Amino acid sequence: MGYLVKGKFPLFLAVCFLIFLPGSAAGQDFRPVLARESRGGALYRAGIFSVLELNGSYREMGRQYGELLREDLQNFYREAVIEFFHGEKGMSMEELKKTAFAVFGPYPRRYREILAGMAETSGLDLEQHILLNAVEWYPKIAHLSAGEARCSGIAAWGPCSVGGRVVFGRNNDDDPLYRKFSKYLTTAVFKPGDGSFPTAVINYAGAVYAPTGMNSRGLFAEMNAGPWMGFSLNRTSIFTAIFSFLQDFPGLQEMERAVLSTLPNLASIINVADGESAASYELSLQDSRRADSEYDGLLVSTNHFVNPAWPFSGVEDRLAGLTVTRRENLLQLGERYRGTFTPGVMMKILDLGLEQGGATAGGTIYQVVALPSERTIWLKAPGVQDWTEIPLASLFGSENGCP
Repeated sequence: MGYLVKGKFPLFLAVCFLIFLPGSAAGQDFRPVLARESRGGALYRAGIFSVLELNGSYREMGRQYGELLREDLQNFYREAVIEFFHGEKGMSMEELKKTAFAVFGPYPRRYREILAGMAETSGLDLEQHILLNAVEWYPKIAHLSAGEARCSGIAAWGPCSVGGRVVFGRNNDDDPLYRKFSKYLTTAVFKPGDGSFPTAVINYAGAVYAPTGMNSRGLFAEMNAGPWMGFSLNRTSIFTAIFSFLQDFPGLQEMERAVLSTLPNLASIINVADGESAASYELSLQDSRRADSEYDGLLVSTNHFVNPAWPFSGVEDRLAGLTVTRRENLLQLGERYRGTFTPGVMMKILDLGLEQGGATAGGTIYQVVALPSERTIWLKAPGVQDWTEIPLASLFGSENGCP
């Protein structure tokens, strides 16, 4: 371990790489630095962001996670569950538990094992970890912030990007209250010994599901909320499904069949990319369809379905988080920068607020730029920490998955 500081990603290469990224935070050094090793796992710190490298069985990876992030997990549980949702928002512990166990109930066993492992080493018990795992769901299911969960995605490749490689930009939007928890953003790289692909998940500390992730083959996926249709809590979470897809499939074509075979627990838009192209899939509670882009080498997705085959009558833009406006803004920017997209250009686009013709708003909690061909991401928490490079390739190491 210690790949990021022991010669596999030399400083001079990092500097040279950043020089060719216009708009990147080249003047600020947030490179991940090894902070601690334990039980076969490692913790890196990249400014406020945590980066975990976890190895072994799912229970062992959970034990490593719990011990390495012990202080963060305890603080996050206290600040978010106890002080904020229970204290400030007045939700009873029974109400919180009801939501948390509804989220946890359909979890696959391997992800239950991660949480169980955390509970053995973190100083929190399993029930507390289940409560922390559901921290994004309390305001949504309790209708404290209906309509706040909005996201944007933009991918450029082929004629739109330099060298034809996919560059993906993603805004994770939510209730602005979550900005206070940005310091707990964690990139956890899971490297199980079961033959699945090593997979990086970007989420809050202690949350075991994948709203954004990449595997060791350079398959990237992110999820946007779709048109509001309510929840189907008896189904496996679409977020744990995405985690499984990244572990199980090497490329976009293989993952497409799995996505289109899935009925989600809430209406979703799943955007997927590998090193060569990107695709968008629109999942209602009853059906799943691919949404092909009419723009060569450019894909933009916000929070409404765009496949004309859906029998929907239109979108009320303001009630849906300005989803049409955000999409139109990103399409215009995509055309403006056609042929010039690099990670740095994508950062510039994501740095633009709605009032500047972009898509970023007060509810943008974190942003990701991904370069799948290089297994590299850049992570930003607006107003908290600027663009931070996380070279996942060195964390993935040699793959333990099948060819």
